[in-house]
Amino acid sequence: MFLLIGGLVAGCGGDGGGPGPGPDTTPTKVRFTALPSNTAVGAAITPAVKVSVEDASGNLPVTSSTAPITIAIGNNSGGATLGGNTTQSAVGGVATFSDLTLDQSGMAYTLSASSPGLTSAASGAFNIFSAAALIAKNAGDNQTAQVSTAVPIDPQVLVRDANDVPVPQVPVTFEVTAGGGSVNPLTPVNTSAGGLASVHWTLGSQAGTNNNILQASAAGVAGSVTFTASATPTPSGVSIQVGNGPTQFVFIPQSVTIPVGGTVTWVWSSGSTSHNVQTSQGSPNISGTPSGPHSTPFTFGPIQFNTAGTYTFYCSVHATATDPVAPGFMTGQITVQ
Repeated sequence: MFLLIGGLVAGCGGDGGGPGPGPDTTPTKVRFTALPSNTAVGAAITPAVKVSVEDASGNLPVTSSTAPITIAIGNNSGGATLGGNTTQSAVGGVATFSDLTLDQSGMAYTLSASSPGLTSAASGAFNIFSAAALIAKNAGDNQTAQVSTAVPIDPQVLVRDANDVPVPQVPVTFEVTAGGGSVNPLTPVNTSAGGLASVHWTLGSQAGTNNNILQASAAGVAGSVTFTASATPTPSGVSIQVGNGPTQFVFIPQSVTIPVGGTVTWVWSSGSTSHNVQTSQGSPNISGTPSGPHSTPFTFGPIQFNTAGTYTFYCSVHATATDPVAPGFMTGQITVQ
């Protein structure tokens, strides 16, 4: 049915093609949009916790809402009391809680948010920690590595408070007390958000069983922990595979360490691409190089090294004399000590 109104045809019956109703922005629930984070006992949770008002379709914030929102403790693992202004009215659909505190340390606390007539919400878990009181080994003890090389797993400690809650930002000092090795960095390492701190440990030059000792201590914590490691001798003779990588253009391993008088043998072990071994620019000469280009099978060496130093080499077919010894370059390095 159509009506003629003022020279215009207007449809009726509900299918005139005009715009339909807009989205329903009626508030239905609340949601945490800035979650609580690990915080010290009595300190305000930072950044501030925020809760937004959401409509039935999940849109937020409902900017017209000024609903009062109340925060409470959900999971109360440490028996804490929640301090601060726990009820805030939403502004533009968002309530901000900038001074919330908990007075007992504990792990996996949660908060809940509620508002009259709206579906409530729960936060993710967070910790409340007090002063550091305990230090323990977490990884990297009783390892074995070649002399003058790093242990495969960085020694790591866990720092906790008296209730076993991990404590962040605690300076941990790692110190070599036997074996003559070194650590990196030399300065104290601050614990992570999970209370962990680790260091890179290179063993000393003397072989022995459990002859390297590393001590770790945390600021404000009584006592310390020790890590031990055994150093194995440097092999006197090593082999380097030539052209045996995924693309056939790499030395494996790229870096080796041998004692004075030790030997290195290069072995063309797979592939048909022609490679050679040549002393790099600026390196002490490697006897017998250039080896000449060869493909499988071929062996160059053993070459004996009677003088301490760092020797670098490359394949002149597939690299240059100045390429760095790094993945992706057909270069290599020999340390003689």
